[in-house]
Amino acid sequence: MLKNVTFLFFLLVFSLLAFAQKPKEIKESGTCKMRIEKTMSEADAERICIERAKIDAIEKAFGQTIIQGNSTYIKNKSTGEQTESSNIFSNISESLVNGEWIEDLKKPEIKKFLDNNELWIQADVYGLIREVKSIPIAFQATPLNCTNTTCKTTVFRDGDDFYLYFKAPEDGYISVYLDDPEQQKTFRLLPYKSEKIKTTNYPVKADKEYIFFKADNKAGNELIDELSLALNNSKIPEMNKIFILFNPKEEFGKPMLNDNSSATPKTETPLELASEDFQRWLQLTRKGTNIQLMSIILTINPK
Repeated sequence: MLKNVTFLFFLLVFSLLAFAQKPKEIKESGTCKMRIEKTMSEADAERICIERAKIDAIEKAFGQTIIQGNSTYIKNKSTGEQTESSNIFSNISESLVNGEWIEDLKKPEIKKFLDNNELWIQADVYGLIREVKSIPIAFQATPLNCTNTTCKTTVFRDGDDFYLYFKAPEDGYISVYLDDPEQQKTFRLLPYKSEKIKTTNYPVKADKEYIFFKADNKAGNELIDELSLALNNSKIPEMNKIFILFNPKEEFGKPMLNDNSSATPKTETPLELASEDFQRWLQLTRKGTNIQLMSIILTINPK
């Protein structure tokens, strides 16, 4: 009798845990109202406003979005007070950490109007969203502009070398991607493009300190890709974003990549894909896995 009760107890607990771990999906609406800047086309303003409206819906359902880095976008849902960063890219991309927009249940409604002789736009959306649970980060990672760990920074100048410090408490696998919102492309930085190790992720050892993208003659057969950060327009500052994925359990694959190489002073362009395709892959890959994700915003200023 005790065995039967025990079996039923564990069956009940297992069922409850399985139910609790199922991602939460709900229907939600969101709204965005923003001024159309003179440097922004109406088509871009419409796209950005729709994305922000989706963020509004995700925040209402699953909490506020807080950007970690050199800019923030915080919205207080109880008071309606909103502090908005000028960095549109970080607002849109970071929302994917807490939730994702699955599909529109109603076509977005767009309204444009004048306010104090300024052109404004409002977007109202209604759709199905899903909560995305983040795995706690156990590793250390920070961008560098030299090969010394004292060179930690998220602010670079056009043409600066780029390195990445990394250390994890367990053996595992890492991949690093950089997203350029101006080009709307995401580049895979690690594993190296010239890597001879046949792997979709880069294997790392527990407690070992790595400085990636640093040329090292003692690396055996490994070929290191040396990287530098460059502006698309040498006179206009930009924000890029790196995504560091680490899994202590097993390899986790990669998205489908394109090879559009163009010669640069140091190396060929890394393999790439469209930013939207990367975000889709990122969400699908993280679902139900032990992948830890750290995202860092990089500022690139003119010389």
